[in-house]
Amino acid sequence: MQIAGSVAIVTGSARGIGRRIAEALVQRGARVVLGDVLGAAGAAVAAALNAGRGAPVAVFQHCDVTQGADLEALVARAEAEFGGADILVNNAGRGEGMVWADATSERLARCLDTNLRAPIDAARLVVRALLAAGRDGCVVNVASILAFEPQEFALVYSAAKAGLVAFTASCATLARGAPSVRVNAVAPVFVDTDMTSAGVPPTVAHALRSLGEVSVDDVVAQVVRCIEDESLAGDTIKVCAAGAEVARTAKPAPYGLVEQLKSALRDGAGSEGICLAK
Repeated sequence: MQIAGSVAIVTGSARGIGRRIAEALVQRGARVVLGDVLGAAGAAVAAALNAGRGAPVAVFQHCDVTQGADLEALVARAEAEFGGADILVNNAGRGEGMVWADATSERLARCLDTNLRAPIDAARLVVRALLAAGRDGCVVNVASILAFEPQEFALVYSAAKAGLVAFTASCATLARGAPSVRVNAVAPVFVDTDMTSAGVPPTVAHALRSLGEVSVDDVVAQVVRCIEDESLAGDTIKVCAAGAEVARTAKPAPYGLVEQLKSALRDGAGSEGICLAK
């Protein structure tokens, strides 16, 4: 998919990996909608991206990805400002920061909601809009190497990211036919960002680094690859110190569900009873 001329939504884009993804997309000719809970920082990123330009290429929308109404507003903002999103990058995430056995149900829910339910929900909204409009598009989920190498110090986080990889693979059939929506993921090892520096205990950071460490730019490069390489659909790219490789993940056989969904949306019948985009 060509990035130039496209519109992208990037969640968790006020700092760190998300900010660099947004910057890379704008450098390649995209317009971006930035979503984050960090209002001042997100607005500053948008202002920096727009500096010296005649027309805005970035807008900021406050968004808590665990809130369905916020996600709906984010997608609506992309439509209102730029005519709708072609690309969604689900970057927003939350570390575990707890001992699983001692955690409250609320803390477990926050970890699962941010790292698994929210990206699925955001993808649902963007995919539904793309199919209804008859437009090709792309979703990139930012997962983690812990999806493949789960760790005892991050039981819930590992499970959530493994679920996100499974969701990504399950969406492979969306790329078949027209319109085509490709859903892919990146699964990096440890990345030193503001969030990991402030929110990860030193002992956990040391354990994560033992699995390998890559730079923010390494991750951004693979996100761009997921968008541009049309041979990737339902795939997850492991981003490791030794390099990047496409993981071997099982993908579903087509059962006609995608065709039903596209037909229902095209005919204006909605998607009632079709679980993929309901």
